[in-house]
Amino acid sequence: MRTQILKPPLSAGVGLLITLPGAYFLFINVLNELGWSGPYQFSEPLLLALGLREGMGFNINLLIAFGPLLALLINVTSVVSFDWESSNADLKLNFHILKRWTNWTVIFFAGPCLLILFLYLIGENC
Repeated sequence: MRTQILKPPLSAGVGLLITLPGAYFLFINVLNELGWSGPYQFSEPLLLALGLREGMGFNINLLIAFGPLLALLINVTSVVSFDWESSNADLKLNFHILKRWTNWTVIFFAGPCLLILFLYLIGENC
């Protein structure tokens, strides 16, 4: 049984494209907090035009918050597969982890973005 949403090269490309806005936003915010406000001030008019200050609707906030999660899910389904076989006596599960380095690169790129967003969520709301 294959649980693959997109073909591996396409899933890596799509995953990278939907992760980049969130990673860029996190990067310019970290630089802003460290005292380098240039990239944030340069990007702020565009981000405001895309709906950054609005609520979680159909705007850039949705892509920043859920883009890395969607990229991670798409690429994990491209590199992990499993087979199962059932009989009266036992159930056999075989997991396969495939070496698709472009997909693994997107996974290791989207994972820290999700971690930073989660830590921000915890720090901001607790």
